[in-house]
Amino acid sequence: MNDNPKRIAVFIDNSNIFHYIYEIRKSDRSWVCLYNPLFLGQKLAGNRNLVYVGFYCVRPPSYLLNGNKEEKKRHNTTQRYYGEIEKLTNVSIKYGDLKGTRGQLQEKNLDTQLATDMVTMAALDKYDVAIIASNDGDYKSAIESIKIFNKKVENLFFRGSLSGAIDGRCDVKRRARRSFFVKMDGLDDSNSV
Repeated sequence: MNDNPKRIAVFIDNSNIFHYIYEIRKSDRSWVCLYNPLFLGQKLAGNRNLVYVGFYCVRPPSYLLNGNKEEKKRHNTTQRYYGEIEKLTNVSIKYGDLKGTRGQLQEKNLDTQLATDMVTMAALDKYDVAIIASNDGDYKSAIESIKIFNKKVENLFFRGSLSGAIDGRCDVKRRARRSFFVKMDGLDDSNSV
């Protein structure tokens, strides 16, 4: 094991992050929903070598295109946002699926992709430290698995939302700060909530 881990891989569960920022913005509009994931990864890596930023998300439901003006705008803004992320170097965007009907949609294959990438990359020795930007206890098994490969795990969480399932398994816990989330250039974040 590397005594001075330098290679950092950041795994961003965007649905989880978006949910928390959405709630925070109800009382503090200075937080940004359409954030730059590369900037977030760089902030979390600090002076260490950022080797991977994975952004895990789902496309907006197509029924929004048949909705009112606000729903169409939300769909188009989200699509533009993901398009801008796809242009970023060093960011890998991975899409899950939405299943179900309006009002009862569920994300599928999002957590699985993130967890699989964390474990596969650990097994292939692609990083020394995994930083998971999520508060989802579903990642408990993946975190335990990458520790078998002598990897460190850091967790980015939002105040008051630290998952008990992954809390004791992470080597470092870091509370999310507004300064970690800067607006993606060219996008209007004012109406994203």
